[in-house]
Amino acid sequence: MRLAPCSLLLGALLTQTASGQTSSARLLSLGGAGTAAARAQNSAFVNPALAQRARASDRIELTAPVVSIIAADESDLRRGIERLQDSIDALQSGLGGPDEAALRSNLAGDLTAIGGAEVFGDAGIGASFVLPRGPVSLGLTWRSFVDLRGVTSIDPADFTTISNTANPLDLDQLASEVLVPSVRVDEIGFTFATDFSLFGLQSSAGVTPKFQSVESRLYAVSVSQADQSDTLSDLGDGEVRRDDIGNVDVGVAVDLTPKMRAGLATRNLLRHTFDAPTVAGSEFAYELEPLTTAGVAYGENGWMLTADLDLNSTSRFQGLADSRFLRIGGELSLGTPLAMRGMPGHPHLSDLEGDMNDAVVVRAGFTTDLESTQQDLWSLGVSFPTYLQAPLEFTLAVGTEAFGAALQFGWSI
Repeated sequence: MRLAPCSLLLGALLTQTASGQTSSARLLSLGGAGTAAARAQNSAFVNPALAQRARASDRIELTAPVVSIIAADESDLRRGIERLQDSIDALQSGLGGPDEAALRSNLAGDLTAIGGAEVFGDAGIGASFVLPRGPVSLGLTWRSFVDLRGVTSIDPADFTTISNTANPLDLDQLASEVLVPSVRVDEIGFTFATDFSLFGLQSSAGVTPKFQSVESRLYAVSVSQADQSDTLSDLGDGEVRRDDIGNVDVGVAVDLTPKMRAGLATRNLLRHTFDAPTVAGSEFAYELEPLTTAGVAYGENGWMLTADLDLNSTSRFQGLADSRFLRIGGELSLGTPLAMRGMPGHPHLSDLEGDMNDAVVVRAGFTTDLESTQQDLWSLGVSFPTYLQAPLEFTLAVGTEAFGAALQFGWSI
């Protein structure tokens, strides 16, 4: 069975003990926009100030679990590897034949074609709760995510091998590789949020001090051996580097009107760089960089529109291209199913918080990378009320060569 790079990433996500950095199914369905629109129960993931937006409630806001996964192969590396391996098979069978020259040329072209290609993947699982209590809201969050990249490293000596070898076994030992740097981050944070007035506007500020444990790995597999390696088990082998650090997220939110809110948040305020294991001279240090995002949300009568913009670029893995995202989303309440009417629901909070625990809600979103490093994603999500007062939320996200999904339960206790 062939395990091309996209499969390598998906295999890693499924076999690591942690399973994106997306903070909830709802936010993924909104294109990732949540700096002004996140609900209290997910606020610490994106803007801790929003924990205070449920201050009128006497309930604990709980989300458990949140599970998400996103994988993208925008450079079509998976099919490129498949074509390369087919060309290797053809040349091995055609050495000494009348088409040998053409087969050598095809193989060299396929190797050239995968140069500079990248595959992206991340997955995560988490839980959070917020206890809104008057002037100060408290929260606790836990999240574990895996961040991976698949990149090609082309060895020029392979072109000499392709042009000159008469031994078919040499083609099974090409030095060009697919490198898969991966990082697992486990974090736990404590959120504190409170109110203040900004030029007479109702506002809130929040901070989330957090502890982060970071494990770095680097896996390499030959482009000619990707279908023969025991990839799923090998991804967890090799040298692991671990660092434990402290970090902090901060945010503010301002109600411009009863229906419009603005938010500003910085995640990972303290920059940290983590050295990764080295394979054949290749190393991809991982950076937890400050990311500042501004957002706005407008909503009333069961619908809401929101947008987020990253104010700076981040790359995460040193040596790879930066990304900076614009995220747009909206949601619409379809009302409460007849069979569930009369159930005790979430108390009404405001036009932006809404009363969504006992309603069917549909959402849609769009994410675009302004640096053109990662491809656009379109997302669609739905939330179903349950008799447990724990809405079930599910999201799918798709791009040209990308796929994502997220699932979560949320309670008001």
